[in-house]
Amino acid sequence: MKKNIPIALLFLCLANAVVALAAETKPPVKAPAAAAASFAGEFSGEWTGENGSSGALKLTFKPGKDAAWEMNATFTFEGSAIPTVTKSVVVDGSKLEAVFAWDVQGASASSKLTGELKDDRLEGTYDSTTTDGAAKGKWKVIRAPLAPKLSGLTRPLRAGA
Repeated sequence: MKKNIPIALLFLCLANAVVALAAETKPPVKAPAAAAASFAGEFSGEWTGENGSSGALKLTFKPGKDAAWEMNATFTFEGSAIPTVTKSVVVDGSKLEAVFAWDVQGASASSKLTGELKDDRLEGTYDSTTTDGAAKGKWKVIRAPLAPKLSGLTRPLRAGA
């Protein structure tokens, strides 16, 4: 019986050590903002409606509060730049869903963009609702290359220098 007590104590110590180690080991957690960090930047391209209308589209994304995204969108309609007011932006991995409001020719409207980011290309479909009815179409934009940072310059560059 006296031989069983040390073995039982050893067994209990080992069991507690395994439980303690298991409690300390946690799987790595992916940060949602890190997965979607590739949205940051300025994208330019075009939209094309099912009715044949088209124009330029510019989307700019930057990280916002609480791992949310902020988006600024502008597009052209019949040659005029149309500013928008972003209502919502949802980024889920490489998927985007954004809603913005806008006014054109005295009519209020809103558009919902859904799309997917692949490398530096973001494209998808849109659904717009205006006082005149609904419109649908496709859009695609490409990320603008980042301007190189010029650091360490102490004097202006001159031709022939």
